[in-house]
Amino acid sequence: MSSIQRLAAKSNNSQTNSWEVVKQYVSPTEQVENLVHEAFQNKGGLAWQKIQFLLFDMNLRLMQEGFGLGTPRFFREWEIRHLIEQVEQQYLPQERLPAEVASVELFMPWLKERISQHRVNHHPLFKLFDRDDLSDEEVRYFLANYRVNMQRFHLHVAAFSLIVPFEMREELYHNLYDEFGQGNFAEAHPNLFEPLMDYFGGAREEDINPETCNLLNTKINLCWFADGLHYGIGGMGALELAIPLQQRRVLAHLRRRGLSEDMVKFFVVHCELDEDHGEGWFAAGMPYMHTSEDLQKVFSAAMRMLEARAGVYDGILKGILERRNQADKRLSGA
Repeated sequence: MSSIQRLAAKSNNSQTNSWEVVKQYVSPTEQVENLVHEAFQNKGGLAWQKIQFLLFDMNLRLMQEGFGLGTPRFFREWEIRHLIEQVEQQYLPQERLPAEVASVELFMPWLKERISQHRVNHHPLFKLFDRDDLSDEEVRYFLANYRVNMQRFHLHVAAFSLIVPFEMREELYHNLYDEFGQGNFAEAHPNLFEPLMDYFGGAREEDINPETCNLLNTKINLCWFADGLHYGIGGMGALELAIPLQQRRVLAHLRRRGLSEDMVKFFVVHCELDEDHGEGWFAAGMPYMHTSEDLQKVFSAAMRMLEARAGVYDGILKGILERRNQADKRLSGA
């Protein structure tokens, strides 16, 4: 296992001291900046992986222990977060809204069409699900990466709710109520997922891909640290609106494998709820989209979040194909 994979494994178990990781991997600020530029110039490369695992570790600690206000960790991690986000912004796509999409009434149908067309909803990984071309181990590997973000989704909703206008919180708290099983904690979404994960053999520390970390890091940036509420509206609204288009194909595959409805209930629930959640996020946010700059922020965040989700599927598909190639080489060499 590489040092980066070991860092990821430690992060998943929350055993890594993120302050020690910062000192070990990126000590002087100048070194951090050079590493970050290299990371986003060569997305997917070694530097990018290192940055994603570093942020992932800091984000897990944030969610479990808080910001560390008054400690050396707080200032150093804040400095590094700020630097990474500043640099990443320079390399994000700079697509502008069409001039004719100048009002929220025109913007919302246009944005929803862009969301439906995004590559995340047409990813080649889903062709494997459609063809039932996945082993038990490959499904387990998919679920293990899916689980990393699924377990923590409610935390992003809760964190973002702290900065939205009072009236908008109603929609977010409805979302949280659904996430926690509508009053039945046994059916809180993370609890629904675990029997399925266990059925296929459970998650392993070494499963976590850097692309999976990047999605969690993107959610943190857009919901916990973004400059204004429009980024969270766009990112989370797009994520929720698109998920059923992807999960229906996963659900259909699992049913064809003969799994019971209880076993696949997590995906059933999300296919039923998440489109409504996405519509709700955008409906609740519309009264606060006034200017072309507001609309641009919502659009940019939506595309950034969906691209991060598509990256998760990129990483999983790459992992599956690499494992198949390794298995073929072992067979041919036998």
